[in-house]
Amino acid sequence: MTVQSTRIQLLNDQPVLPDRRFVLYWMQQSQRAQYNHALNHAIDLANQLQQPLLVVFGLTDNYPEANLRHYRFMLEGLRETQKALAHDGIKMVVQPGKPDEVALKKGRHASVIVCDRGYLRHQRLWRQTVADNALCRVVQVESDAVIPIGVVSSKAEYAA
Repeated sequence: MTVQSTRIQLLNDQPVLPDRRFVLYWMQQSQRAQYNHALNHAIDLANQLQQPLLVVFGLTDNYPEANLRHYRFMLEGLRETQKALAHDGIKMVVQPGKPDEVALKKGRHASVIVCDRGYLRHQRLWRQTVADNALCRVVQVESDAVIPIGVVSSKAEYAA
């Protein structure tokens, strides 16, 4: 499934490294196996490169404002997502740690890293850290908005 180009943003100038082991989809914001443009783009890239796709989720223990109920709900959803991906032959790893560090560690052997888009300050910082330190291309894909925000506005919409 081809993803609209308006949803895709390159986060660094690194090349795609086709001699690496896999394509990495760093799932953070869009925690689902269906209706996920970032996942679909990662699948497209894996198919183009004829490589397996690895999905990784970095499970931080100090997410802002999160409590035990939030974590339980999220982990139950991630279990369902993991099962759905496994049904399609895609391996998903949920690993404890800072999400950006988990993505960089798993991304050492990746041809390309695909991530979903996050708008909160700490989410943007995670993605920037990965983009600045990855040895391969990092691509961000908007999966949560019907129309990508950058298409309808170029400024911070603080009153929205």
